[in-house]
Amino acid sequence: MVVLWALAVSALGALSEPGVTAVDFLEKVRAKSLNLDPGGDTALAPQTTGPKRLEIARRLERMARDLGREPLEVGPVKLDDDLAAVLVRKVGGFNPADMQVFPVALVKRGTRWAASPVPASFENTGVRHTTSLRNRLTILENWMLREQSLELENLRDQSAERLRQTIHESLLPTTVRGFTAQQAADRFLAACRQRNLPEMLGLLGGLSAPLPDDWPLRLRFAERAVNAARAVNRPWRLLMADEVLRTRARPEGDGENARVSIACLDPAGCPSPTTQPRIELVALELIKAPDGGWRIDPPDDFFSDGETPDRVADEHLDAELLKQFPRQLAELYPPAPRATADQARHDLFAALQTENPAALMRLIRLDANPMVARQSCLRAASVWWSLREPLGVHSVLPLATMAHGDVSAHACQFFSAQHPERLDLRIFYFEKSPNGWCWAPEPCPEAKASCLTWSNNESLRWPKKWIETALTDSVILDHFPLSEAPADEASRQLVASWLQAIEAGDLVAALRFTARLSTPDSNATLLQNLGYEMTGAHLNPQSPTITHVFRGSHCAAVATRTEVANDRRCPLYPVVATPAGPRILLEIDLLASPNRSRDFLNKAALARLRAFSELAADDLATLMTQHQAQTE
Repeated sequence: MVVLWALAVSALGALSEPGVTAVDFLEKVRAKSLNLDPGGDTALAPQTTGPKRLEIARRLERMARDLGREPLEVGPVKLDDDLAAVLVRKVGGFNPADMQVFPVALVKRGTRWAASPVPASFENTGVRHTTSLRNRLTILENWMLREQSLELENLRDQSAERLRQTIHESLLPTTVRGFTAQQAADRFLAACRQRNLPEMLGLLGGLSAPLPDDWPLRLRFAERAVNAARAVNRPWRLLMADEVLRTRARPEGDGENARVSIACLDPAGCPSPTTQPRIELVALELIKAPDGGWRIDPPDDFFSDGETPDRVADEHLDAELLKQFPRQLAELYPPAPRATADQARHDLFAALQTENPAALMRLIRLDANPMVARQSCLRAASVWWSLREPLGVHSVLPLATMAHGDVSAHACQFFSAQHPERLDLRIFYFEKSPNGWCWAPEPCPEAKASCLTWSNNESLRWPKKWIETALTDSVILDHFPLSEAPADEASRQLVASWLQAIEAGDLVAALRFTARLSTPDSNATLLQNLGYEMTGAHLNPQSPTITHVFRGSHCAAVATRTEVANDRRCPLYPVVATPAGPRILLEIDLLASPNRSRDFLNKAALARLRAFSELAADDLATLMTQHQAQTE
């Protein structure tokens, strides 16, 4: 018995080894990290011509697109001594149309298996084509082509049963049969928000027998929406995005058919006719299936690649839904007035940084006139989105406060990394109710009137004043410090903390780590460079790596590296000693690069520093030379 078990394990190992190699080969193709040189990641023969290698590379690039992101698993394996054929399945998801089988030919060189770079073929592997060997190769290649079709057919036949089992594990048919129309709609909306694909599919008809006529479309579009994560497109976005605020009307209909309307406030706005937030409606039809369970039928454009129709609520036809929207939001997010205006203001700025605008609703009174309350919701969503929209980096800089009886107003600069010198003054109003202080996105005329003179004065005062306020914690250098350069570890820690503030988009924290020259253009240059850094960090998912710390006589410099695709950036951040400790001299912008235009910019930055201090410029130029040598 022990001998038989050992033989079985040995046979399994022999089968799995080429299978593991085949999967590893395809993973490298997918990641576009395959070394196609002879002796690299494939069995490519050294005598393969350049044009042929280019053709193979293009074919593998197309294969990378077909591989997608779904997991791979080893399928059937056929061994013939030092040759092997492996079928690798792509089975992620539930859509049979997305399932694929990839044939991989392998040859054994010594103790190592290597994949042929040409799918389903031993071409260009350097295998000698004797008559007997050619027959073996032909048998394996024919097996791959024949079994590929059979394996794919089996996978697709099994997918329906696999889907039913997965749905049953998440949502029992008996549970669905016990739902009312309202419960079915609520469960579907919860599944959409949680991106629970099995439950979504179950309520879209995946538990029905027979399946809906348009089931392939339902399956494809629901799966696509879930896989899109935060980038989900409309109209699915209205039901799935975390930042969308939703309320639901009571179902309308009889025992066999029902209709549920969902009012949605998307802070990103609707595509037309304006990008400003507006309340949009989604109507879900519910149909009672023969087995007694409810099936959700969203509008047709949920299962179409066509244009999304205008869903903006009609002021006349949907008047009751619009009227109820603020009240229902207040039930979901009960307002919690603060004891003081300062506390309300503090909590407002904290809520503006959260991942969705729900926290803002707790700071607003929604029990006033329904029209005013609705406008307050829209204004709050717009303010939240102006700080969160994906194409920009924004930060709130408090400037001044005014209080007058039961009204308080606060002026803020909305800093934009894309336009770092532009003034975007916003005034927030807070009103005191019997229960405490609330934010008033749509303040009453009396509140605005009481602050009118102050707000007008602030609008005149802050275009020149706000930059000085923003730079309060940035150390001014009247002369270049001749003290010893900051220590390596202190410089490294300073830049690491600064990079964290940049990635967080925290303007005040980032400026706290900087110093600036006492020259007329230093303020503008510092803010401009800070904007570049914040924008770059926002667009680049990879955090910079600190690679070196260089130390001169009077200043240090910290080198970082960031790689995006084939683009490498290697900036050098000057660090100087100040009475407040080491600080980054961000306005001196240096970057190691073979690009001549960049070299010109480096020289211009050093020339600017030289006009302030020749000693500092010479010191930093030496460090820049060392940095350039390290990156070549």
